[in-house]
Amino acid sequence: MIKLIVDSTSEIDVEEAKKLDIDLIPMKVMIDDNEYIAGINLDNLQFYELLKKCKNLPTTTQINQTKYIEHITKYLDEGFEVFVMCLSSGLSGSFNSLRLAKEEINSDKLEIYDTKSATFGYKALVYEALKLIKKGVSLQELKNEMETLKSKLKLIAIIDNVKYLIKGGRLSLVAGIAATALNIKPIVEIKDGKVAVLTKAIGFNSGLKNLCNLIKNIDSEKTIFFGHSNDEEKLNKMSEILKSKLNITTENISDIGSVIGTHAGPGCVGLSYFEK
Repeated sequence: MIKLIVDSTSEIDVEEAKKLDIDLIPMKVMIDDNEYIAGINLDNLQFYELLKKCKNLPTTTQINQTKYIEHITKYLDEGFEVFVMCLSSGLSGSFNSLRLAKEEINSDKLEIYDTKSATFGYKALVYEALKLIKKGVSLQELKNEMETLKSKLKLIAIIDNVKYLIKGGRLSLVAGIAATALNIKPIVEIKDGKVAVLTKAIGFNSGLKNLCNLIKNIDSEKTIFFGHSNDEEKLNKMSEILKSKLNITTENISDIGSVIGTHAGPGCVGLSYFEK
């Protein structure tokens, strides 16, 4: 039997992890010298309230090698094969810690997986991995299938407030100031494991139209997630236009949690899907 281990940037909370029977490694968040554990003593509503008031941009702590070894060996000792999924190596050093943990453990019953994604894109990959495990694939088959799926994953989102990207060094200060002044909303994707600007729009509604124009070749048999950072009103607007323009509907809604929300800021909405 394969045990799946994920981190909290998958936006899977403690209760969902229990329901799905996966092991969740939470990440630590520092907000004005106070340390929190995402999903444990800091939920998403609390985080976005603190984000409004904090003096400095919150920082996150990558998962270290020791923590990965602790979680992995527990299941190996119980007779499981283990598949560990990680936040994109382009966004965090956690995958390097995981790679070192794998080298130290040195077991053919362990495979690790760089999602090259984050938040609700990462979550879509988790759901696809669970489908494959349920089918009874081998550990190597799971790794191979997931590598193929990763190449087909798309995550596209609209950033409503660029100041968090600026503070986090994800957008140049000059470009950020111009975007704020002109009410420009960047439409971003995660490409090659990093955040990249696809295009820009003046105003949120125009951004939604641009987002629709970028979506193509959706595999409706695979998992689709809508995501938002503490803004259900914008999420509903996006859902409506995706349904009317592209006939895309989904019951899979994901919050954007504290680790990714630190850079995306409130009001970000988007979707993840797999191309055919």
